[in-house]
Amino acid sequence: MEIVTREHPWYMMLPVAGILVYLLTLTGYWQLIFAAGLVAGILMKRPWGSFAVAFAGGSLAWGIPLGLASLNYPLTEASCLLLEILGFSSCVALLPYVVAVLISGAVTGLGALLGAHVYGFLRGENTRKAS
Repeated sequence: MEIVTREHPWYMMLPVAGILVYLLTLTGYWQLIFAAGLVAGILMKRPWGSFAVAFAGGSLAWGIPLGLASLNYPLTEASCLLLEILGFSSCVALLPYVVAVLISGAVTGLGALLGAHVYGFLRGENTRKAS
């Protein structure tokens, strides 16, 4: 129980969030990256700090594999086709990569924000007293 009650620093939670998101993505449960952020938020306990750490961890956990996959597979052609279908110019071929990385970071970060607020609420730290 000490792991949950102790506040963990950002440099410990960044790899934890990144590894959790990467493992969930690798195993096919990429829909649960919100839960990885939730765990990071509960362990870190500071709402906006945990959001930033989980955002960075989630973005790195999706950005690095996407970047490595684009080196080995012709993903640029699929990206250009997707952009042409959407009506964009094919000169912005990095747009789908950037959007995917931002979405993964935002989902993980929002999970961490919720986790930190829920932990604070359950501990009674976020309740306001009536004046």
